[in-house]
Amino acid sequence: MTRARRLQRVLPQGYTRCLANRDFRRLQPGFLVSFLGDGMSFVGVAWLAVELAAPAHRSLVVGLAVAAYSLPAAIGSLTLGRWLSGRNARSLILVNALLRGALFALIPALYWTGLLNATTYIALLALSSVLHAWGIAGRQTFVAETLPAEDRLAGHALVGSQEQLSFITGPPLAGLVTVAFGPAAVLAADAASYLYLALVTARVRGEGTLERRPAVPLRRSANTLARHPELMGLLVLSFFFYLLYGPIEVAVPVVVAERMGKDPTALGWIWGAFGVGAVLGTWITGSLRRLPLWPTVLGIVAGWGLAILPFAQFGTLAAGIAGFGLGGLIYAPYGPVTITLLQQKAPIEELVSLSAFRSAILVIATPLGAVLGGPLVGALGAADTIKLSGQTTIALAALGAVLILLVRRNRRHKRQEPLLDTARR
Repeated sequence: MTRARRLQRVLPQGYTRCLANRDFRRLQPGFLVSFLGDGMSFVGVAWLAVELAAPAHRSLVVGLAVAAYSLPAAIGSLTLGRWLSGRNARSLILVNALLRGALFALIPALYWTGLLNATTYIALLALSSVLHAWGIAGRQTFVAETLPAEDRLAGHALVGSQEQLSFITGPPLAGLVTVAFGPAAVLAADAASYLYLALVTARVRGEGTLERRPAVPLRRSANTLARHPELMGLLVLSFFFYLLYGPIEVAVPVVVAERMGKDPTALGWIWGAFGVGAVLGTWITGSLRRLPLWPTVLGIVAGWGLAILPFAQFGTLAAGIAGFGLGGLIYAPYGPVTITLLQQKAPIEELVSLSAFRSAILVIATPLGAVLGGPLVGALGAADTIKLSGQTTIALAALGAVLILLVRRNRRHKRQEPLLDTARR
């Protein structure tokens, strides 16, 4: 039996068509391994910061390390467009993987030789993330360049399901590696995962992924967003959706501590349920070819807000597992659906720059929401913070629906005006 026949028997049809593309199929192991490395670093970055910091400065060093691991990606997105926006998808994936792999290999090497301090560690983390938004843009554009439009949702969902899976398996694996070899070994594993992605990417030879386009200035991307209200609306909606998610990451552990006897296993069960739901939700999304994308996007936003309210109300483990399991099922498809919607509306020559800009905005949103979550939990309490986040998220979906209706009504009105003028004449 051929490989294609075997795939058809075990996978939904949309995924089968995606994996029939040689270049798309060839890069999937690289994505999976690098996602696993990132899932491990979710634990390793913070734990190595704990070991490097003086006890009096531990919280500050951990906070700076976690921020340095992601936030400079936004700066790189906004400042490096002149050199990177014209690059093809393969090149963007490759340069980000090489930079991240090299610097993440340097960190454990310095640590094991006694040459790493907290300041150097934070600086290396910051440098490693400068190209991360462009790497994400390259991954998303790679899907658009290698697959026909009708299969892009399945392609993004397949990649997204691997990313969600990594956040279930990565942190527990990082814990085992840390116990056995120390936190620096976790970063060494992430380095190896990115170098593997670079090796796999270098083997891709498809014509579409090697095409180079003229560089797109940031001003041109801004003008494109201004000319396409739906694209601007999608970006604004995504920013506030991710922003409102941020306080949840702060409030959930506090609810567990206050109402469940400070049991860390309860927190693990809740986030584990979210992860399982997220993998299933992303996987199911890719098997659906004809989703009405805007209604789906707004339904996801409202559904997530509704799903987290029972946990805020009851504060029990059962409510947490049920609510966050359902919430993960609803929340996870948001990325693949919104990326597909962006690629439907955006000019093909601006996919890279707009994807990088989108990634930069979303990289900022969740950490900013988490920063705001601290004062909110202090002022309102953890349960009421979750309730406020859920209710505001539902209101955001309602506002988005109203604005979409107004934009479309205005568009129909403008199309009808020339016909009315002709009829009068």
